[in-house]
Amino acid sequence: MIEVKNIEKVYQRGSERVYALKDISFIARKGDFISITGPSGSGKTTLLHLIGCLDKPSKGFIKIDGIEIEKMKEPDLLTVRRQKIGFVFQHFYLIPGLSVLENVMLPLIFARKKRDLDEIISIIDKVGLKKRIYHTPNQLSGGEMQRVAIARALINNPEVLLADEPTGNLDTENSENIFELLNSLNLGGLTVIIVTHNPELAGRTKRIIKLKDGKME
Repeated sequence: MIEVKNIEKVYQRGSERVYALKDISFIARKGDFISITGPSGSGKTTLLHLIGCLDKPSKGFIKIDGIEIEKMKEPDLLTVRRQKIGFVFQHFYLIPGLSVLENVMLPLIFARKKRDLDEIISIIDKVGLKKRIYHTPNQLSGGEMQRVAIARALINNPEVLLADEPTGNLDTENSENIFELLNSLNLGGLTVIIVTHNPELAGRTKRIIKLKDGKME
């Protein structure tokens, strides 16, 4: 499904070339559950953004379903992001004045898509928040807000879920609950790739990609 081949990501800082990633290669197949680990500044989030078509590599290529994303124009990349990829971030990015239901529906509004209300409620129920459907973010716990963010990422039926430190702002109990939710989604067939600093959680995924100074260990 996703092929990453010899990619580099270079930023120009004045006269200096800074390598955020160098010679990264791996394949993520359908149904994989992969964790990307490494110290701060090792390139984890940069790699996730490249996989998610939020940025393009400076060298090498990334293929999604056999298509090289760096050759795509922005409108085509936007289509890939909306149709194939769901994003979950460390910060929940929920709209304070909107209910759980309204926050989850936002991607549909941006994509100008319609979906049956029962299907939307079913996704909210899948993340365990059916009884909170009309609550606003300030009425939810941190773990519940992350569940809303996951439901929002699932609303367009993505093939891949990318999560950047999905448990980073949560306590131990909520971290465990969110990981179990991601695991259950993976067991249901969804490809999941997460960035995490938590070695215990990383050790429970099917595969670990370790980064250090922008390179795979």
